[in-house]
Order: sequence, then structure tokens, then C-alpha cells
Amino acid sequence: MLRSGLRLTSSLFVAQAAVSNHTGLVARAGLAMPATPFGSAAWQLPALVAYLHRLHQDEEDPSPELWRAHTERPTGPVPRPHRRYQGNGLHDPAAVCVLDIQLGPRDEETGWPAADLVVIEQEEGACPFGRVTHRHGAEAIAAYAAEELTAEHARLMNRARRHQDAYFARLADLAQRAADWADKVRAAAHADAVHVQAEKARARITR
Repeated sequence: MLRSGLRLTSSLFVAQAAVSNHTGLVARAGLAMPATPFGSAAWQLPALVAYLHRLHQDEEDPSPELWRAHTERPTGPVPRPHRRYQGNGLHDPAAVCVLDIQLGPRDEETGWPAADLVVIEQEEGACPFGRVTHRHGAEAIAAYAAEELTAEHARLMNRARRHQDAYFARLADLAQRAADWADKVRAAAHADAVHVQAEKARARITR
């Protein structure tokens, strides 16, 4: 059992999604949670990757209702954002990590939903830190999730060795398993894209 570590804090993790349908109509959904200890890109990106993978498997287009239901449903040891968030994380000084997500209907050829992601990370204090990361498409988002989780695994293993604490070792193992899974989703999205390109090439040759 992982320590919850969830306590009241002024720092927030925010996941805000803009979902468009085939007519171009856009609906928005925002969710938030305390930034400590699991409100980071590494721990929260798998929820987005799982959502994209589920839409692909179920042949469904994204919707704000499906996104909220997926994110608010407690699954596994890592909590997800569950508080409805009405603000704009991009302009909220309390939001130290923001996933700004744009989702659209599934591509007819690959079956994967359109997805764009911007991750804004910021920390204030004596040594302020800020980073903005852009990723386009399910394959790139899954690859980014795997990269972040692999880095989190290394960080946690270092802490486990330094503190001789089995809790950090268990978290590190969880991060590595999640990274491996995200990489499998990346590989699946890549294979679908390659298949579509191959079909297009064959169609040009046989004309």
C-alpha cells in the first residue's frame, strides 16, 4: 500500500482539456488535485495515455464527460485529479504543473483520436524553475510519458539507495512498470501509423 501523502497544500496539479467534435464545437473540462506527492507529469500522464488507448480500442471519440469519468474514477495506487476546476491553470500561480490537453475526433485511418498536449511546470522560490513541453499525437504523448516515468524511476531508485527506504523502491518499480506500458502504447500507435503509410504507398503503386 502506497502512502497517500495527500495533504492540504497551496500548490496544485491541473489537468484541463478542450474537446472538439466533428462540427468543431469545443467543450472544456478541468480537474485539479494537490501537487504533492503525485501531481506531476510523470505520474499523471499515464491517465491521458490510458484514455487515448481506451478510445482507440472502443472506437469512440473523446468527450468531456468521458474524460472526467475516466480521470475521476479511482484506479490503482496513484490518485488522479478529482476536484472540478473552473479556473485557468495557465494563469493560476498555485498551479505548479498544468496539463493543457486538446482532443479531437479519431482519425479514420489509424483509429487514434487527435491529441495535442502542452505541459507547463513551474516552481517558485530561491531557485525558480520553469519548463514548457509540447507533444502532438498519441504516439508522441505516450513516448513522452515513458520518458518522464523512466526519469522518475531513476530519481526514486537514487532516493531508495540513499535513504534505505523500501517505499521509494516500490514507487520506483511502479514508475518502471508504467513506463514499460506507455512504451507499448507508443509502439501500437506507431505501428498503426506505419500500416496506414504502407497502405497509401501500395495504393499509389497499383494505380
